[in-house]
Amino acid sequence: MLRPPGDTKPLVATSILLQRLHDEIPPDRFTLGWLMHSLHKRSFGIITLLLALVAIAPGLSIVAGVLLMIPAFQMITGSTAPVFPRRIAAHPLPTKYLAAVLQRSVPVLRYLEHLVHPR
Repeated sequence: MLRPPGDTKPLVATSILLQRLHDEIPPDRFTLGWLMHSLHKRSFGIITLLLALVAIAPGLSIVAGVLLMIPAFQMITGSTAPVFPRRIAAHPLPTKYLAAVLQRSVPVLRYLEHLVHPR
């Protein structure tokens, strides 16, 4: 991750950020707006990762693929953070799916972060 010159704050590992997200997730439903707000500057990368993981599921792949096109286009245009249409950003989604994706991805990310640590 590239940082602007003069930025000396240590980077928080993505696995730690996702673990915090998992611990703070609303109990019943969440929205993409809440997710983007919770992820701050890393929202593009992590939303892309989460949508790509969701796209693996057979029934959800079309919806996740369409949603994946939105932040991809915004990255191409140079946006600093993803912006979804209000209807999509405010649509409640079941927490159990996000919790399952986070629960499975955190250990994998910890392992990868251990292998590919900053040098």
